[in-house]
Amino acid sequence: MSILKDLNLEIRKALDADKEMYNHLHAKTINDMQKASVVTDLPVTTANTLVSYGEGLGMEFESNNFILRLYQIFGK
Repeated sequence: MSILKDLNLEIRKALDADKEMYNHLHAKTINDMQKASVVTDLPVTTANTLVSYGEGLGMEFESNNFILRLYQIFGK
């Protein structure tokens, strides 16, 4: 079961909007989320990319903790 379906919609839209410019990054990020069953299965680089998208969108994170931010991106 993939965690991609749980990804925050705004982050998914931003990621898809960057697809042409960053095709390899987009493909790797999507592939990593499709392979992951839980948030902690994601590679650190992919997790960092997703948190960066959230920060760039001005997402209100409930914590400064990296893992908790990642969970929030997936609605957990």
